[in-house]
Amino acid sequence: MRSSLLPTLALAATLTFPAFAADDAAKKPNDIKVVCATTSKDGSRAVQGTDLVIEAGDKVTDAVAVDGNVIIRKGARVDDAVAIRGRVIVEAGARVTGDAVSMGGEVRIQNGARVDGSAIALGGKLTVDKDGVIGGDRISLSFEIGGKDLLRGFIEEALEEETGCHIIDEDDEDDDKGEDKDV
Repeated sequence: MRSSLLPTLALAATLTFPAFAADDAAKKPNDIKVVCATTSKDGSRAVQGTDLVIEAGDKVTDAVAVDGNVIIRKGARVDDAVAIRGRVIVEAGARVTGDAVSMGGEVRIQNGARVDGSAIALGGKLTVDKDGVIGGDRISLSFEIGGKDLLRGFIEEALEEETGCHIIDEDDEDDDKGEDKDV
């Protein structure tokens, strides 16, 4: 039996209220743009600060974008697609064999696209065109107060502290004797 996601999300939403109490003018502008990318030995791809585009014919285990979009083109296959502060766009003829998840952005399933697992948009919108197929759950959760989405704000506050890119490939850790590398 699957546990309900609602109590966890309700707790997360209540934790976001203090973040919205702060004065937006008091925040320091962050002019730093960090762009990082990696491909692991198991076929996973991850980027930060840019879009991750999976082209026709590509087969990717996990596609993850932080501060960017995951775009899956016609003829591409991805096991799981995750965008944090970005969108997951599954174009016509593309397939996600697992889940498509966006935290702080939109999940868009176009006509002729297929997601075998669940499509989840937390702090954003789930859009499924008429002929888009989702085999699992359809979840879109958003709480807006005063024109601000609380879940999106929570995600932004959680990621705001980190400005660097730290990508660790567990397979490479053995080679590097456990040394972490900052990129």
